[in-house]
Amino acid sequence: MNNQTYWDKRYSQGRLWGDNPCPSAVRSFPHFTRLGVKNVLVPGCGYGRNAVYFALQGFDVTAFDLSNVSILHAKALAAEQSVDVPFFQGDLFDIDFLRGKKFDAVYLSYVIHLFLKDQRESLLKRMTEWLKDNGILTFSCISTSDPHNYGFGLEVEPNTFVKHESKPLHFFTGDELKKLLEPDYRILEQKIHTQTENDPSGESEELQLWFVAAEKCTK
Repeated sequence: MNNQTYWDKRYSQGRLWGDNPCPSAVRSFPHFTRLGVKNVLVPGCGYGRNAVYFALQGFDVTAFDLSNVSILHAKALAAEQSVDVPFFQGDLFDIDFLRGKKFDAVYLSYVIHLFLKDQRESLLKRMTEWLKDNGILTFSCISTSDPHNYGFGLEVEPNTFVKHESKPLHFFTGDELKKLLEPDYRILEQKIHTQTENDPSGESEELQLWFVAAEKCTK
């Protein structure tokens, strides 16, 4: 099953985690405000709950996701909230997608840990290319300090485990994040936070996630 088919299937169940924004989106807001952010790119936007949140705060938002199904949900959510967000279907690794576009901020929720090492590095490079100098990147990712999820499944790379449908999950350490960002960014905030997600069946799971805010360095 390829990635698009997998996510189309997941999102066919509806708005899996509710309509409220992720804690990382709320944590991003004061950073965006302080740095005078006007426009925000939300790659891997899912069904749009975070993109819609940013639009409601007054930012000019562009958002995309690999799943056509999720984009349909996102457009419906934006309409319900009476905000104008251009949602696109697009691939994070398509080098021609949004070529030449630059943004004040890029927000990436629960995405970067879904790939193996080479793809994670390529993904960060894409985010950096989309940011203006002194722009801000904020994101959330899973952590090695999560006792309920770390270490389960087949370890295919250091701290990377496969649990479900051949999908890797990479658990980051704090030092690894610093090393990953150091060449191009100045870290503004790096903290563990708890995110509780409810699925349509009513079951909930507490996740221990990193929140990172980092300013792109001027070359």
